[in-house]
Amino acid sequence: MSAILIDHVSRQFSQATAPAVDDVSLTVEQGSFVTLLGPSGCGKTTLLKMINRLYEPTSGHIFVNGEDTATVSPTHLRRHIGYVIQQTGLFPHMRVEDNIAAVPRLLGWEKARSDARVDEMLALVGLPLSY
Repeated sequence: MSAILIDHVSRQFSQATAPAVDDVSLTVEQGSFVTLLGPSGCGKTTLLKMINRLYEPTSGHIFVNGEDTATVSPTHLRRHIGYVIQQTGLFPHMRVEDNIAAVPRLLGWEKARSDARVDEMLALVGLPLSY
């Protein structure tokens, strides 16, 4: 089973003449490191915001761990997935470590478990553990 499955997803904003995201299909396997790359305005952030239901797709479906995100509480969904977007997705008053550990703390993880996950995520993206 794929960790994330995006199936023919589109997003049309009401005032726009063209869709922000147009018929995107993508599979992300568990443990994968994925980068969305493209010019400004091509729909990267909109697509990411649809995964955690900050925006709802106009058409198509998004599945996380086999579950259609449209059927899951947005709060539950957001507390069980994570991704990094540039600038506005981070808490600027917090250190990198604290940003990474924000959701585990909300979920009530023990400090040792949270610290281990922070180290794992820093290593995954090649950042020193000193962050």
